[in-house]
Amino acid sequence: MPASPIPCAPRSCDIFKVILVGTDGSESADRALSLASDLAREHQSRLLVVHVDEIGGYESKLLTETRREIHDKIRDQVEALKADGLDAHFELRQMTITSPAHALADAAAGVADLIVLGNVGSGPLKGLLLGSVAYRMLHIAPCPVMVVPKPES
Repeated sequence: MPASPIPCAPRSCDIFKVILVGTDGSESADRALSLASDLAREHQSRLLVVHVDEIGGYESKLLTETRREIHDKIRDQVEALKADGLDAHFELRQMTITSPAHALADAAAGVADLIVLGNVGSGPLKGLLLGSVAYRMLHIAPCPVMVVPKPES
């Protein structure tokens, strides 16, 4: 027989007042945003959607247009969440170093109670050699991190 849930007063069990979602506009990030928005509804949390742009060096017109498309997509997702009644906000962070995990950790510091990320699932060797934002976040995040796995092929 399953244990019954622990009763609590309304909002007293809502430990996630602010949920930060790191997104790069990918399918994996979309899954993380979907799960985080469900959690935000359940806990009546504020949702902070953060995208990190790595800038510097040669910026091609194609790269600039791709970035704009990603930003527009994420803004549209956040506007849809707002229209659905969520307290959702979009934040764009730009950085010149190649560590989106540090930019996300900085965005979460003192603000977020949970960070939600999608896992691209590039494999342990590629993640070790090239770096994995999700893996790095597990070591530097100022709050708990939830990594949404890539679905089975």
